[in-house]
Amino acid sequence: MGQTFGDRIAKLMDDHFVGREFELEYFRQWLIRLEERSERILNISGTTGMGKTYLLDRYARIASELGAAYVRVDVREAMGLPDRLLESIHLQIVAPNSSVPPGASLLDRCFHGLNELAERGKLVLAFDGYEEIGDLDHWLRATLLPGLSGNTLVVISGRFPLEGPWRHAPAWKKLIVRLPLNPLGYNEIRGYLRKWGIEEESAVDSVWLRTMGHPLALSLLTPIEPVMRSGLNVAVHADGTAEREEPLRALLDNWLREAPDDELRRLLYAASTVRFFHQDLLSRLVGEEIAPTLFQRLADLSFVSRSANGCQLQELVKETLQRQCRERMPETYEAYRRRAIEHYRGRIEEGLAQGKDIVREFGECLRYADNAVLRAHYRHARESRNYTEPLTADNMPEARAYIRRRLQEKKPSKVLCSDPESGESFRFELSAAIGRSRLSLVPLEELMATGTESVKLLRNPEGRIVGLFAIVPVNGSTYDFLARAPVSQAYLSSLPDEEKRRIRASKDDTGIRYVYAMDVERLESEELRADIIHALLDPILAGRLLVESPPPHDYYRLGKASLGFEPLAGAEHLDYGDGQPAPTYILDTRREKGKELLDRLIREPGGAIVAATAPPTDSPAKLGQERLTPREREVAALLAQGLTNAEIASRLFVSEAAVKKHVNAMLSKYALRNRTQLANHIHLTNSGGTLS
Repeated sequence: MGQTFGDRIAKLMDDHFVGREFELEYFRQWLIRLEERSERILNISGTTGMGKTYLLDRYARIASELGAAYVRVDVREAMGLPDRLLESIHLQIVAPNSSVPPGASLLDRCFHGLNELAERGKLVLAFDGYEEIGDLDHWLRATLLPGLSGNTLVVISGRFPLEGPWRHAPAWKKLIVRLPLNPLGYNEIRGYLRKWGIEEESAVDSVWLRTMGHPLALSLLTPIEPVMRSGLNVAVHADGTAEREEPLRALLDNWLREAPDDELRRLLYAASTVRFFHQDLLSRLVGEEIAPTLFQRLADLSFVSRSANGCQLQELVKETLQRQCRERMPETYEAYRRRAIEHYRGRIEEGLAQGKDIVREFGECLRYADNAVLRAHYRHARESRNYTEPLTADNMPEARAYIRRRLQEKKPSKVLCSDPESGESFRFELSAAIGRSRLSLVPLEELMATGTESVKLLRNPEGRIVGLFAIVPVNGSTYDFLARAPVSQAYLSSLPDEEKRRIRASKDDTGIRYVYAMDVERLESEELRADIIHALLDPILAGRLLVESPPPHDYYRLGKASLGFEPLAGAEHLDYGDGQPAPTYILDTRREKGKELLDRLIREPGGAIVAATAPPTDSPAKLGQERLTPREREVAALLAQGLTNAEIASRLFVSEAAVKKHVNAMLSKYALRNRTQLANHIHLTNSGGTLS
């Protein structure tokens, strides 16, 4: 007999399955060594389209290869009835020579068949779609699972990780290993597209940026990618966007089935405008107190994860929701965005006043920067598990070994990111020579002699050095070294003689820091790039004058400009040896200039600065303007909170047309062009001014 239709389908599925090497090998090794392990339940969890069912298909193939029986049940087909679930099992285990006692119940027949399979070899019993288990969850724990042979590996797959008694009862807790599924990496996506005959790197980049590694989004977009290749611009631009958005919007509809009511969806739209959220922040964003039970429903959605910083939407869900909110409800989106900025601005100013660590708040605020490069970077920034330690005599050999390893690197680096708001994408190729040119000029011993805080080694959670940061105080004790060292000498040579004498004579902190080297082993790593930015934010927020002269490349030039660095005239040099002049950049955040930097970075689309304000209030008392009618003052107070015309109409029990009339009247009275300018004007008034 030739190849069957099923064989062809299986082969096609195999051909287009990529990634999940860890998950596949983990399952294989567990099944091989089942007798050596005490755990018996593998809990796979992941949001819609993360590839859970595909993974179970692969597990079935592995079980077959290892001679183990594999029984799979789709919980959704049981419809909450034990007998339906048992019938599904029984259909897969009926054997012609089975010795089931006459008159045995369906449950006993299933036990007999399952345990017989387990004793012959090994058994994998897989449950798919477990989020629909309902009341059967208790029945499964109390009745079915306790009667299974110890030679059985149970796989439970669903949108949510097992909770309740599964997590809190000691007996069950010790039986479970959790395996959450994460998005695919860039190389896995490239491998998948190659199976479709797509080799062009620009096409791979486009799909990577569109899908964020989400497997179902990848499979939905791939069939139209050849069309994009042949006719449309594959970069993420406005042209063609609507056509390519349809698959993602269809996927969003699947996600939103978990949130069917308008109240919960409103919170999702608000949550999509921030990276991390908690109940208080969401209450501020929507302009009213959120009930704890409603917030809990939001936090329990399968595409919401929790961390020490708060709750977080899955990245592709977040961006798709945000894009939809921006397109369908632009005024509501801007209101949420403004309140988010106000929240972080307030936290930053409070932290500066109290001397608190505000690196994270500043980083979150930069996601709203009026700069596509910064927004693109922070779209891809990841929470880092890495840590730094100062360079000392004890770890000097490791630091030297790191530099030797990096100087032997021959592979170029590619940095790929895109701005979710404008759709602009950025792709940088950096040759290995660029990294070598900087590190080859790093004199470790002399840098260590400038102070214990000058050089930091970046280590990953396993303790291996993955980066080196050298930020040197510029003062009397470091002047001679910096004045003769390659790269830094150009800066000191450019200074007026009086400034040189002042620095050379200084014994205290001058507030100047020279960024001598910022190196990581893999610039492609989003986590390591985030480490670089965070290392720079520390002195920026401490109020310093930062000086840096990286190699002459667009990646560094655009990166410096996006953070507010400016070229210093007369401080160019050729120390990197490639014949191209390398500029020196400075960024001054001393005294009031730190706040000025934030003001420059965070602006409204029209150019107005988004300043931190007190939380909005419904009371119009502070407005107290003679030029406004009582109803206009009420509308103004709600407008200042960022409410839309429809929301204001609902609050005041008037028509939307009436609200629009009052808004237009206020715009006319104050010669303003739009709602944003009017809202800014009202905020200024509430801060102590008058509308005049």
